[in-house]
Amino acid sequence: MKENRGCRRAISGGFRICSAAASDIMGRVKVSMYRILIVDDEFLVRLGLKTTIDWNAHGYDVVGEASNGNEALEMVASLKPDIILVDIKMPLMDGLDFIKRAKEISRDLSFLILTNYESFQYAKRAVQLGVSQYLLKSEINGEVLLAALEEITKGYQEQAERSRGSDWERMKYLSSSLSRGQINRPIAEERLEIPPRGLFPNPTYAVIKYHCNISSMNEQSIGMLSKTMASLVTAEYPGVTYVEVFFQMHYYLTLIVPVDRDVDISVFFRDKSQMIARKIKYYFSAALRGGISEALPPEKIPEMLNQAERARRSCFFGNEPFIMYDSGFQGQLREMEKVHVSSSRTAAFLTDGDYEGIRSYVRNIFEILRRQMNYANVRHAFFDFLSNGKSFLEKLDGEEKELLSARLDYDNWNALTSIDEAENYIYDVFEMLIQQTHDGGARYSISVRKSISYIEENYALNITLQDVADHVSISKNYLSMLFKQETGINFVSYLNRYRIEKAKQLLTTTNMKIYEIADSVGFYSPYYFSKVFKEITKMQCKEYRDKYSVIEQEED
Repeated sequence: MKENRGCRRAISGGFRICSAAASDIMGRVKVSMYRILIVDDEFLVRLGLKTTIDWNAHGYDVVGEASNGNEALEMVASLKPDIILVDIKMPLMDGLDFIKRAKEISRDLSFLILTNYESFQYAKRAVQLGVSQYLLKSEINGEVLLAALEEITKGYQEQAERSRGSDWERMKYLSSSLSRGQINRPIAEERLEIPPRGLFPNPTYAVIKYHCNISSMNEQSIGMLSKTMASLVTAEYPGVTYVEVFFQMHYYLTLIVPVDRDVDISVFFRDKSQMIARKIKYYFSAALRGGISEALPPEKIPEMLNQAERARRSCFFGNEPFIMYDSGFQGQLREMEKVHVSSSRTAAFLTDGDYEGIRSYVRNIFEILRRQMNYANVRHAFFDFLSNGKSFLEKLDGEEKELLSARLDYDNWNALTSIDEAENYIYDVFEMLIQQTHDGGARYSISVRKSISYIEENYALNITLQDVADHVSISKNYLSMLFKQETGINFVSYLNRYRIEKAKQLLTTTNMKIYEIADSVGFYSPYYFSKVFKEITKMQCKEYRDKYSVIEQEED
């Protein structure tokens, strides 16, 4: 995968940090047109202003015009102008009242007052209220108008530069914090720096840690996932600072989000997260999970980073995709002694071919791990079981040894999304080891056998990997890994080969049309069916039928 702008390699962790925020900041070099609203009760004045200069050529877009303050207020809300040219004296609502009420709608508005000599004192009052510029109507020409607008936009640009600088500094702080520890573990708080005073100006923030497994995605899909997540979080969390990390077949997105005092964060963040997760599920068939910290002052951000990570890890032990940290977590997630996995007992079960014994032993170990709710301890126990399996495998010979070695690779941990999957994985591995030594060779694991049965029963339907994973009650990524390891091909290839075998039978034993056969074996496009048939059999459908048919064919 190519490095994006704003990405860098974190040396200590060996993972890629990519700040979507950084790319966004650097991409905002070209400023879009400033939106102009003209408010004056005189039609000829409005017409003259619109035709005095070539607005678009100078970076402005006249988005509307109004003849009084009431009408203009509605336009402020709907058109969202940046600069308003407003007459000081108008019917229904004068310019000063309009300015006050417009600022209640948007604090970021700038105003350019249009006035006659007799209302000059009003103009001075408006300037005292914070109005940017005023012009005498009798002196307005293109040069004067552009000069006044330039003074206003200069302030916008300076403010934008300050904002971009602050965004960049906040992103750098978060990137630096994440690079100080492994992304999927809590970071020792003494290694983290408290953000400089004023860097995060909001009185209260929360930290969110999203993640999903990307092992079954191609490079293009991963790139689209990154862009989609960036778009979603900036839309849902105004003022957010975020950094994404790709690490060990997982995508992590860490956010620092300003929190309004009146918001119920337990409801607000869960609702937002579930909405984002639904879209990621729809577009990428990926299960998004996450942990959410307490809402605390910005000097507590190092603590909140660890709270969010601990909450994220707790998703591993249950069915809740988004979990809020609370004070009870510290007791639940306290560091406990690692569970001891006995190598001698494991070896004895394997040597004796005692699958029920090893199953009972694994179940007891995982019951303790569930009570502990300690992610690190589950990982250590998982690795210990695989290590014991490796030691036993070294004593064996046979063609299946390579397959079993792949199943015993420690990196397989990264495809697991729950403690249930970890436990089932150990059951499957030890069942296959016992089959290798006592039953004449390793067969498929229970999960893969169930998957193959489901394919054989439903191949004529429009089934997907997700459908099969749901049937077997494991995650799509986990099943994808198992299927490739045990069958040597991916799910789609296996399904297509099975369908083609059924098609070959129909071609040689029936007079069904090609498109009828395609439909009956689960291909809803005759063209795609013919393409896959040729790739697998190296023959066209008609050629295969002519060569192997056992019945007399009807003439077309």
